[in-house]
Amino acid sequence: MDYFRRLVAGATAVILISSTLPVMAQQAPSGSGISISPTTSDFTIARGQAQKLDITLKNITVGNITAQAYINDFTSDNHTGSPKIITDPNNKLPTSIKDFVHGLSDVPLKKGEQKKITVALQIPAKATPGAYYGIIRFKAVPAGEGAPEAGQVALSASVGTIVFITVPGTIKEQVQLTALHVYNGKHEGTFFFRKPSGIGVEIKNLGNGLAKPFGTIELQDMFGKGVYNYQLNNTTPRGNVLPGSSRIFTDKVKNISRPGRYTVQASVAYGSGSEVLVIKKTFWYIPSWLLAIVLAVLVLLILATFWAYRRHHLSLKRIHRRRG
Repeated sequence: MDYFRRLVAGATAVILISSTLPVMAQQAPSGSGISISPTTSDFTIARGQAQKLDITLKNITVGNITAQAYINDFTSDNHTGSPKIITDPNNKLPTSIKDFVHGLSDVPLKKGEQKKITVALQIPAKATPGAYYGIIRFKAVPAGEGAPEAGQVALSASVGTIVFITVPGTIKEQVQLTALHVYNGKHEGTFFFRKPSGIGVEIKNLGNGLAKPFGTIELQDMFGKGVYNYQLNNTTPRGNVLPGSSRIFTDKVKNISRPGRYTVQASVAYGSGSEVLVIKKTFWYIPSWLLAIVLAVLVLLILATFWAYRRHHLSLKRIHRRRG
Protein backbone atom coordinates (compact mmCIF):
# COMPACT_ATOMS: atom_id res chain seq x y z
CA MET A 1 0.00 0.00 0.00
CA ASP A 2 2.90 2.30 0.80
CA TYR A 3 4.39 1.57 -2.65
CA PHE A 4 1.07 2.44 -4.34
CA ARG A 5 0.74 5.72 -2.41
CA ARG A 6 4.29 6.77 -3.34
CA LEU A 7 3.71 5.77 -6.93
CA VAL A 8 0.45 7.71 -7.26
CA ALA A 9 2.01 10.73 -5.56
CA GLY A 10 4.95 10.67 -7.94
CA ALA A 11 2.75 10.21 -11.00
CA THR A 12 0.49 13.04 -9.87
CA ALA A 13 3.50 15.33 -9.49
CA VAL A 14 4.65 14.48 -12.99
CA ILE A 15 1.18 15.13 -14.41
CA LEU A 16 0.93 18.44 -12.74
CA ILE A 17 4.40 19.50 -13.87
CA SER A 18 3.75 18.24 -17.20
CA SER A 19 21.79 6.27 -26.64
CA THR A 20 28.84 1.21 -41.16
CA LEU A 21 30.62 0.11 -43.66
CA PRO A 22 29.24 -3.16 -45.22
CA VAL A 23 31.29 -6.32 -44.71
CA MET A 24 29.96 -7.78 -47.96
CA ALA A 25 29.70 -5.92 -51.21
CA GLN A 26 26.27 -4.87 -52.37
CA GLN A 27 25.40 -5.89 -55.89
CA ALA A 28 26.11 -3.20 -58.45
CA PRO A 29 23.80 -2.82 -61.47
CA SER A 30 26.34 -4.78 -63.55
CA GLY A 31 26.39 -7.66 -61.03
CA SER A 32 29.88 -6.91 -59.73
CA GLY A 33 30.75 -7.59 -56.10
CA ILE A 34 33.55 -8.54 -53.72
CA SER A 35 33.88 -9.95 -50.23
CA ILE A 36 36.71 -8.81 -47.97
CA SER A 37 38.37 -9.74 -44.69
CA PRO A 38 39.26 -8.46 -42.23
CA THR A 39 36.76 -5.61 -41.99
CA THR A 40 38.68 -3.85 -39.19
CA SER A 41 42.36 -3.79 -38.26
CA ASP A 42 44.03 -2.14 -35.28
CA PHE A 43 47.79 -1.49 -35.10
CA THR A 44 50.27 0.16 -32.77
CA ILE A 45 53.37 1.09 -34.78
CA ALA A 46 56.31 3.15 -33.54
CA ARG A 47 57.80 5.96 -35.60
CA GLY A 48 60.20 4.65 -38.23
CA GLN A 49 58.75 1.14 -37.96
CA ALA A 50 56.47 -0.88 -40.26
CA GLN A 51 53.99 -3.73 -40.10
CA LYS A 52 52.16 -5.66 -42.77
CA LEU A 53 48.43 -5.91 -43.34
CA ASP A 54 47.03 -9.00 -45.08
CA ILE A 55 43.75 -8.54 -46.93
CA THR A 56 41.71 -11.34 -48.49
CA LEU A 57 39.48 -10.53 -51.49
CA LYS A 58 37.02 -12.83 -53.24
CA ASN A 59 35.08 -12.33 -56.46
CA ILE A 60 31.48 -13.29 -55.67
CA THR A 61 30.06 -12.39 -59.08
CA VAL A 62 29.30 -14.30 -62.28
CA GLY A 63 32.19 -12.82 -64.27
CA ASN A 64 35.77 -11.57 -64.14
CA ILE A 65 36.37 -8.26 -62.38
CA THR A 66 39.06 -5.85 -61.35
CA ALA A 67 39.06 -4.79 -57.70
CA GLN A 68 40.05 -1.14 -57.97
CA ALA A 69 41.88 0.06 -54.86
CA TYR A 70 41.32 3.33 -53.00
CA ILE A 71 42.34 4.83 -49.67
CA ASN A 72 39.74 7.10 -48.10
CA ASP A 73 39.79 9.23 -44.98
CA PHE A 74 36.69 9.25 -42.82
CA THR A 75 35.12 11.09 -39.93
CA SER A 76 32.66 10.02 -37.28
CA ASP A 77 28.91 10.56 -37.56
CA ASN A 78 29.05 11.65 -33.87
CA HIS A 79 26.28 9.19 -33.05
CA THR A 80 26.70 5.52 -33.89
CA GLY A 81 30.42 5.55 -34.58
CA SER A 82 29.83 4.64 -38.23
CA PRO A 83 32.39 6.17 -40.60
CA LYS A 84 31.47 9.05 -42.91
CA ILE A 85 33.67 8.39 -45.91
CA ILE A 86 35.42 11.32 -47.60
CA THR A 87 35.65 10.58 -51.33
CA ASP A 88 37.26 13.87 -52.36
CA PRO A 89 40.93 12.97 -53.03
CA ASN A 90 41.95 16.57 -52.35
CA ASN A 91 40.46 16.53 -48.85
CA LYS A 92 43.17 14.96 -46.70
CA LEU A 93 42.70 14.91 -42.92
CA PRO A 94 45.55 15.26 -40.39
CA THR A 95 44.64 11.75 -39.20
CA SER A 96 44.96 10.21 -42.69
CA ILE A 97 46.79 6.92 -43.28
CA LYS A 98 47.33 7.67 -46.98
CA ASP A 99 51.06 8.37 -46.50
CA PHE A 100 51.48 5.20 -44.41
CA VAL A 101 50.14 2.61 -46.88
CA HIS A 102 52.57 1.18 -49.46
CA GLY A 103 52.16 -1.53 -52.08
CA LEU A 104 48.45 -1.09 -52.72
CA SER A 105 47.26 -1.69 -56.28
CA ASP A 106 44.27 -2.91 -58.29
CA VAL A 107 43.61 -6.65 -58.10
CA PRO A 108 42.31 -8.72 -61.07
CA LEU A 109 39.94 -11.48 -59.94
CA LYS A 110 38.46 -14.23 -62.06
CA LYS A 111 34.98 -15.58 -61.39
CA GLY A 112 34.98 -17.13 -57.89
CA GLU A 113 38.68 -16.42 -57.38
CA GLN A 114 40.08 -15.52 -53.97
CA LYS A 115 43.38 -13.73 -53.42
CA LYS A 116 45.37 -12.57 -50.42
CA ILE A 117 47.26 -9.33 -50.85
CA THR A 118 49.75 -7.74 -48.47
CA VAL A 119 50.35 -4.02 -47.99
CA ALA A 120 52.95 -2.35 -45.81
CA LEU A 121 52.11 0.17 -43.10
CA GLN A 122 55.22 2.34 -42.78
CA ILE A 123 55.30 5.14 -40.18
CA PRO A 124 57.59 8.10 -40.99
CA ALA A 125 60.27 8.85 -38.42
CA LYS A 126 58.86 12.36 -37.85
CA ALA A 127 55.21 11.32 -37.51
CA THR A 128 53.33 12.99 -34.67
CA PRO A 129 52.22 10.59 -31.91
CA GLY A 130 48.49 9.97 -31.85
CA ALA A 131 45.72 8.20 -33.74
CA TYR A 132 45.48 7.75 -37.50
CA TYR A 133 42.73 6.00 -39.42
CA GLY A 134 41.26 5.41 -42.84
CA ILE A 135 39.58 2.86 -45.12
CA ILE A 136 41.36 0.71 -47.67
CA ARG A 137 38.55 0.17 -50.14
CA PHE A 138 38.04 -1.95 -53.23
CA LYS A 139 35.45 -1.35 -55.92
CA ALA A 140 34.37 -4.17 -58.22
CA VAL A 141 34.54 -3.24 -61.90
CA PRO A 142 33.77 -5.76 -64.71
CA ALA A 143 36.95 -6.74 -66.53
CA GLY A 144 37.59 -4.49 -69.51
CA GLU A 145 35.91 -1.37 -68.09
CA GLY A 146 38.06 1.67 -67.39
CA ALA A 147 38.54 3.45 -64.11
CA PRO A 148 35.89 6.02 -63.13
CA GLU A 149 36.58 9.67 -63.66
CA ALA A 150 37.78 11.79 -60.74
CA GLY A 151 34.97 12.70 -58.36
CA GLN A 152 32.76 9.83 -59.57
CA VAL A 153 33.75 7.18 -57.04
CA ALA A 154 30.73 5.02 -56.24
CA LEU A 155 30.33 3.44 -52.80
CA SER A 156 27.38 1.11 -53.40
CA ALA A 157 29.52 -1.66 -54.98
CA SER A 158 32.59 -1.36 -52.78
CA VAL A 159 33.92 -3.00 -49.64
CA GLY A 160 36.71 -1.97 -47.34
CA THR A 161 38.74 -2.65 -44.25
CA ILE A 162 38.91 0.07 -41.62
CA VAL A 163 42.47 0.61 -40.42
CA PHE A 164 43.31 2.20 -37.06
CA ILE A 165 46.95 3.03 -36.30
CA THR A 166 48.26 4.36 -33.00
CA VAL A 167 51.71 5.96 -33.10
CA PRO A 168 53.09 5.79 -29.52
CA GLY A 169 54.52 8.82 -27.79
CA THR A 170 53.03 11.71 -25.86
CA ILE A 171 49.32 11.02 -26.34
CA LYS A 172 46.62 12.94 -24.51
CA GLU A 173 43.95 10.63 -23.11
CA GLN A 174 40.78 12.39 -21.97
CA VAL A 175 37.11 11.65 -22.44
CA GLN A 176 33.94 13.38 -21.29
CA LEU A 177 30.62 11.80 -20.35
CA THR A 178 28.34 14.12 -22.28
CA ALA A 179 24.89 12.68 -21.60
CA LEU A 180 22.71 9.69 -20.85
CA HIS A 181 19.82 8.89 -23.18
CA VAL A 182 16.80 6.68 -22.51
CA TYR A 183 14.85 5.35 -25.48
CA ASN A 184 11.66 3.57 -26.35
CA GLY A 185 12.41 2.54 -29.91
CA LYS A 186 13.54 5.74 -31.61
CA HIS A 187 11.79 7.98 -29.08
CA GLU A 188 13.96 9.58 -26.41
CA GLY A 189 12.55 11.05 -23.24
CA THR A 190 12.25 11.04 -19.46
CA PHE A 191 8.57 10.06 -19.22
CA PHE A 192 7.34 6.86 -20.86
CA PHE A 193 3.91 5.23 -21.25
CA ARG A 194 5.62 2.08 -22.56
CA LYS A 195 8.66 0.35 -21.12
CA PRO A 196 11.94 1.92 -22.26
CA SER A 197 13.91 -0.38 -24.53
CA GLY A 198 17.40 1.10 -24.60
CA ILE A 199 20.00 3.25 -22.87
CA GLY A 200 22.57 5.36 -24.69
CA VAL A 201 25.80 6.62 -23.13
CA GLU A 202 27.23 9.61 -25.01
CA ILE A 203 31.01 9.97 -24.79
CA LYS A 204 33.25 12.65 -26.29
CA ASN A 205 36.96 12.10 -26.95
CA LEU A 206 38.92 15.22 -25.97
CA GLY A 207 42.31 13.63 -26.59
CA ASN A 208 44.40 12.90 -29.68
CA GLY A 209 44.36 9.11 -29.40
CA LEU A 210 41.68 6.47 -29.95
CA ALA A 211 39.45 6.24 -26.87
CA LYS A 212 38.11 2.78 -25.99
CA PRO A 213 35.77 3.46 -23.06
CA PHE A 214 34.46 0.71 -20.80
CA GLY A 215 32.48 0.49 -17.59
CA THR A 216 29.23 -0.49 -15.93
CA ILE A 217 25.69 0.75 -16.45
CA GLU A 218 23.33 0.22 -13.50
CA LEU A 219 19.56 0.68 -13.34
CA GLN A 220 17.72 1.17 -10.01
CA ASP A 221 14.05 1.46 -9.18
CA MET A 222 12.50 4.17 -6.99
CA PHE A 223 13.50 2.28 -3.83
CA GLY A 224 17.18 2.11 -4.78
CA LYS A 225 16.99 -1.57 -5.69
CA GLY A 226 19.17 -2.65 -8.62
CA VAL A 227 17.06 -4.17 -11.38
CA TYR A 228 19.53 -4.42 -14.27
CA ASN A 229 23.19 -3.81 -15.15
CA TYR A 230 25.52 -4.43 -18.09
CA GLN A 231 29.06 -3.76 -19.27
CA LEU A 232 29.59 -0.82 -21.62
CA ASN A 233 31.39 -1.38 -24.94
CA ASN A 234 31.88 -5.03 -24.06
CA THR A 235 33.03 -6.22 -27.48
CA THR A 236 36.21 -7.69 -28.95
CA PRO A 237 37.79 -5.43 -30.01
CA ARG A 238 36.23 -2.55 -28.10
CA GLY A 239 34.61 0.21 -30.13
CA ASN A 240 36.58 3.41 -30.67
CA VAL A 241 35.71 7.05 -30.17
CA LEU A 242 37.71 9.09 -32.67
CA PRO A 243 39.67 12.15 -31.49
CA GLY A 244 37.52 15.27 -31.35
CA SER A 245 34.29 13.34 -31.92
CA SER A 246 31.39 11.92 -29.92
CA ARG A 247 29.72 8.53 -29.94
CA ILE A 248 26.59 7.15 -28.32
CA PHE A 249 26.94 3.56 -27.12
CA THR A 250 23.40 2.17 -27.13
CA ASP A 251 22.34 -1.11 -25.49
CA LYS A 252 19.06 -2.79 -24.69
CA VAL A 253 17.64 -2.44 -21.19
CA LYS A 254 15.59 -5.12 -19.38
CA ASN A 255 13.68 -5.83 -16.16
CA ILE A 256 11.65 -2.62 -16.09
CA SER A 257 8.48 -4.17 -14.69
CA ARG A 258 7.01 -1.94 -12.00
CA PRO A 259 5.70 1.51 -12.84
CA GLY A 260 7.55 4.35 -11.20
CA ARG A 261 10.74 6.37 -11.18
CA TYR A 262 14.02 4.78 -12.28
CA THR A 263 17.62 5.99 -12.10
CA VAL A 264 20.34 4.93 -14.51
CA GLN A 265 23.99 5.44 -13.56
CA ALA A 266 26.96 5.09 -15.90
CA SER A 267 30.44 4.54 -14.43
CA VAL A 268 32.90 4.82 -17.31
CA ALA A 269 36.69 4.46 -17.48
CA TYR A 270 39.18 4.69 -20.33
CA GLY A 271 42.85 4.08 -21.00
CA SER A 272 44.43 2.35 -18.00
CA GLY A 273 41.19 2.74 -16.02
CA SER A 274 42.73 4.98 -13.37
CA GLU A 275 39.94 7.55 -13.68
CA VAL A 276 36.23 6.69 -13.49
CA LEU A 277 33.59 9.15 -14.69
CA VAL A 278 30.05 8.94 -13.31
CA ILE A 279 26.79 10.33 -14.67
CA LYS A 280 23.15 9.74 -13.63
CA LYS A 281 19.75 10.24 -15.21
CA THR A 282 16.23 9.78 -13.84
CA PHE A 283 13.18 8.78 -15.87
CA TRP A 284 9.59 7.73 -15.24
CA TYR A 285 7.69 4.71 -16.50
CA ILE A 286 3.94 5.23 -16.06
CA PRO A 287 1.90 2.78 -18.19
CA SER A 288 -1.24 4.06 -19.86
CA TRP A 289 -3.59 2.09 -17.61
CA LEU A 290 -2.06 3.60 -14.45
CA LEU A 291 -2.15 7.08 -15.95
CA ALA A 292 -5.84 6.60 -16.69
CA ILE A 293 -6.44 5.57 -13.07
CA VAL A 294 -4.53 8.58 -11.73
CA LEU A 295 -6.43 10.94 -14.02
CA ALA A 296 -9.72 9.37 -13.00
CA VAL A 297 -8.84 9.77 -9.32
CA LEU A 298 -7.90 13.42 -9.89
CA VAL A 299 -11.16 14.08 -11.72
CA LEU A 300 -13.14 12.42 -8.91
CA LEU A 301 -11.27 14.47 -6.30
CA ILE A 302 -12.00 17.69 -8.19
CA LEU A 303 -15.67 16.78 -8.58
CA ALA A 304 -15.93 15.77 -4.91
CA THR A 305 -14.28 19.04 -3.82
CA PHE A 306 -16.60 21.05 -6.05
CA TRP A 307 -19.66 19.16 -4.78
CA ALA A 308 -18.61 19.66 -1.12
CA TYR A 309 -17.96 23.37 -1.72
CA ARG A 310 -21.33 23.81 -3.46
CA ARG A 311 -23.14 21.96 -0.70
CA HIS A 312 -21.43 24.06 1.96
CA HIS A 313 -22.24 27.26 0.03
CA LEU A 314 -25.93 26.30 -0.23
CA SER A 315 -26.04 25.51 3.49
CA LEU A 316 -24.68 28.96 4.30
CA LYS A 317 -27.36 30.56 2.11
CA ARG A 318 -30.13 28.71 3.94
CA ILE A 319 -28.75 29.82 7.31
CA HIS A 320 -28.64 33.47 6.16
CA ARG A 321 -32.23 33.25 4.91
CA ARG A 322 -33.47 31.88 8.21
CA ARG A 323 -31.70 34.60 10.14
CA GLY A 324 -33.06 37.20 7.75
